Amino acid sequence: MQRRATGMLVVVTIVFLLTSALLRYAPWLGFVRAFAEAAMVGGVADWFAVTALFRHPLGLPIPHTAIIPARKDRIAISFGGFVERNFLDPDKIADKLRRQDVAGRLARSMRQPARANQVSDFIAEALGGLLGVVNDADVGQLMAHGLSDQLAAVQATPMIGKLLGAAAGDQRHREILVQVVEVATGWIEANQDGIRQRIAGELPSWLPPIIDQKIYEKLLEAARRTLTELYNNPEHPLYAQFTATMDNWIDNLQHDPQILARGEQIKAEILAQPVLREVASAVWRDLKNALMVQSSEIDSPLRRSIAEGLTHLGDALEHDADWQEKVDSWAEGLARFVVTRYGHAVGEFITHTVNGWDAVDTSRKIEAQFGRDLQFIRINGTVVGGLVGLVIYLVSMVL
Repeated sequence: MQRRATGMLVVVTIVFLLTSALLRYAPWLGFVRAFAEAAMVGGVADWFAVTALFRHPLGLPIPHTAIIPARKDRIAISFGGFVERNFLDPDKIADKLRRQDVAGRLARSMRQPARANQVSDFIAEALGGLLGVVNDADVGQLMAHGLSDQLAAVQATPMIGKLLGAAAGDQRHREILVQVVEVATGWIEANQDGIRQRIAGELPSWLPPIIDQKIYEKLLEAARRTLTELYNNPEHPLYAQFTATMDNWIDNLQHDPQILARGEQIKAEILAQPVLREVASAVWRDLKNALMVQSSEIDSPLRRSIAEGLTHLGDALEHDADWQEKVDSWAEGLARFVVTRYGHAVGEFITHTVNGWDAVDTSRKIEAQFGRDLQFIRINGTVVGGLVGLVIYLVSMVL
């Protein structure tokens, strides 16, 4: 386009020279000469104007030329602000989203099996890639810290008291007492040798060995008799004693300052043990390995579950007007948040990017983008200038 515009200027210059030389032989060439003269002036003027935008014409430091290189920083600020004001306006983007039927499009897209499988593959691959780059030690430590912080924020003994209160609710004290006695009786029956040895170790050495057997039998008989009495007598005194004891425990666990303090001390000692970090690391490793295997398989249960979930979500979304309204509202709210929060950062990013360009490179980029239209300005200037010159010549002849 530069060659065409310059070629036209050269042509009208040659026409002007020829008509000037032949005018004495053919007076009618005055019209052609007037057109060529004005076209030459118009072409040169527009060449100067277009060239002055990007560089000094003929390399001469004429004032108010090479405008873009000289104003690059100002242009960068203006361009960044222009994009921020006109393209990152929250109201305009929200209005555009409302007219796009985001929820409907999303529902129709997710209901297509091919699209659901495509999204599930993307999610699985992204998950596998993310798991492949994370540091296991850092994640395990983060999980341990998070679990430790959560446990540290909760008082231990009140929670235990509430659990006991829930377990003993609805007059279940009797069931608990019977179960405790059953467990104790079973333990006595299963550990006869150990109990007899412990009894024998506490007795004087001069007593006969049969004594420890008799004591054990009495102990077992008492446990069995107590269990039978509890079964047969709903009003057994042990029920009332056990109920009062449990209620006292539950109340103390929740309100006794000494028990509360002791519970917190024990909890702190447990949390300080390395076993918590080891458990968190082990859980993370097992979870990571399982997810890595699932994400790498083409037809894994993970991918099928994601695809089926997306399909079901699309079905529900398409037939539920309330959910559609919620999704549209979420999309609009998210867009407003992102644009409001980061729109200015985008404008600044554009400004800093343009500021980082070299002035000459910036001129070349802009000229390459808009240069074709600018060269048409030169061509139009040549033609229009010639026509204006011809009109002026005709008017002067008439006058």
